[in-house]
Amino acid sequence: MIKVGIIGSGNWALALTKILTNVKIIIKARKLQGLKKKFNNKSKEILLTTNFTDLNSCKFLFLANPSQTVRENLKKIPNKINSKFVICCKGVEKGSNKLMHQVVVDLFPKNGFAILSGPNFAAEVIKGLPTASVLSSRSNKTLREISNIICYNKFRTYFNNDIIGTQIGGAMKNVIAIASGVIIGSNLGHNAGAAIITRGLSEIIDLGTQMGAKKSTFYGLSGIGDLTLTCSSLKSRNTKLGYLLAKGKSKTNQLFEGKESCESICKLGNKFSLELPICNAVKKILNGSDINKIVTDLLSRPLQFEK
Repeated sequence: MIKVGIIGSGNWALALTKILTNVKIIIKARKLQGLKKKFNNKSKEILLTTNFTDLNSCKFLFLANPSQTVRENLKKIPNKINSKFVICCKGVEKGSNKLMHQVVVDLFPKNGFAILSGPNFAAEVIKGLPTASVLSSRSNKTLREISNIICYNKFRTYFNNDIIGTQIGGAMKNVIAIASGVIIGSNLGHNAGAAIITRGLSEIIDLGTQMGAKKSTFYGLSGIGDLTLTCSSLKSRNTKLGYLLAKGKSKTNQLFEGKESCESICKLGNKFSLELPICNAVKKILNGSDINKIVTDLLSRPLQFEK
């Protein structure tokens, strides 16, 4: 039986245990307290561990940990490991401004990787509700291999080879979601919410295509699909963060990938001479600027043709 490792023990790790089929699963967690009950599954063999060496014989390693901890965790994996990586987190690394696959390649340049992304609330996957997602890799062989172990009939995977577009869509939608939450929390209406999603998509396309992505990717599941889901519900952590900020409740201990990646995304925009007005507005809000002033500034930008 194929061994599969999952780094991370949150809800997305639990969701992965529901969709992976005919495999032995090893969950690598920081601590094991309370996890035995959470990951109890009588139909699958699931091993819980805090030891990275237990991942040695895994054919695939699913990265379900926060994006900003990917490099830290990869450094603890034995460097002779032959596993292929499946990137499930969505973000841009602080400091380096690198996408997650670039972080993987920095440390494991020969191992191979894929990205699993799309409009997926982990809680709904766990419940067995219908979900569609994207597997992205430059290797069609890798796509086939991974799809063979994701055989759950309520979780449909589509393929693409656009690893840049798939990741940019996943990372930037979290930032746009914060803006959507601000709109909801400020009671600015559905019209404004639709405008944020639409113009946010434009910013995602602008940066993505400058970085080498295919424009068509952003009209698929990992683009407009993920953006629409995340921006339309307070079940999204990032939308909820924007909502809380608009209500003056900025203190929270939760992890928000959009907050962690926002500055790096804005720096990538600067690198390619792009304005990214919504992303930069979110950065200012996260840094404590007055929300009403930021919204007014966005509405007061020079008139232009829609593109």
